[in-house]
Order: sequence, then C-alpha cells, then structure tokens
Amino acid sequence: MKVSIHSKVEGGRLARNRRTLSNALREYEGKEITITIQRKKKTRSNQQNAYYWGAVLPIVQRAMRDVGHILTQEDCHLMLRAKFLTNLLPLGEDGEFIDQIRSTTELSTVDFLEYLEDIRMWCAEYLGVDIPEPNEQTEIFQ
Repeated sequence: MKVSIHSKVEGGRLARNRRTLSNALREYEGKEITITIQRKKKTRSNQQNAYYWGAVLPIVQRAMRDVGHILTQEDCHLMLRAKFLTNLLPLGEDGEFIDQIRSTTELSTVDFLEYLEDIRMWCAEYLGVDIPEPNEQTEIFQ
C-alpha cells in the first residue's frame, strides 16, 4: 500500500492531514518504511492530455503510416515515451545501466510542455510534419 498525503507546512508542522499521517504510520506498525518529502508539483493538465491524445498522437500516427509504419495510437505513445522519456539508471557499481521510461502521467505541466516540444521538433525534422501548437487553428484532412 502506498499513501500520499498532501499538506502545507506552517511553523514546521503539517497544516492539514496530520491525522491521516498518524493513521498511515499505525498501518505500518512493526514494518520498515521509507518516507519521502518533496515539494508538490502540478502534473500535466487535462487540456494538455486532450491535446496530446486528440491532436499530437493522431498526427504522429498518420505521419508514421505515410513512411510505412502501421502503428496504433497506443504504439505511437509508447514509441514517443521510449524516445523522449528514457533515463539511464545504474544497476550497481559494475557500470551496468537499465533504461527507465517515465510515464507521462508523472510529468509536471512544464515537463509535459518540453515533451511536446521535443515531439514537435522531431516530427518536423525527421517526418516532415508540422504539429500545430494547441492554440493554433488548423484543418486536418483524412
């Protein structure tokens, strides 16, 4: 079980959800746990998600089809994540690494904008396709 508690720190104490934290700690009585505290970030917005799935991925899918690759939208999503959201993680001290592909659901709004810009630049350079900005008016022909 994973517990996420959102609060504000005021005077060195949680401003809200202290009881939730106490209850969560009781749930783990006698067990080893890890506590991570980090600043809360805004994750990608619903508008960003709608633009990605409703405009970006269909354009990428069509462009990939035009160069001979038949992919579903989900395939395009997985391909773009692997291309632009891969980090190398060390496995140990022997110099071995593994690829970790980040999920778009974990991206902040700023990180998601960077991801979209990477996709737009790649599509323009390698596929010869322009992906309009979310606020640009465009016509899409089937």
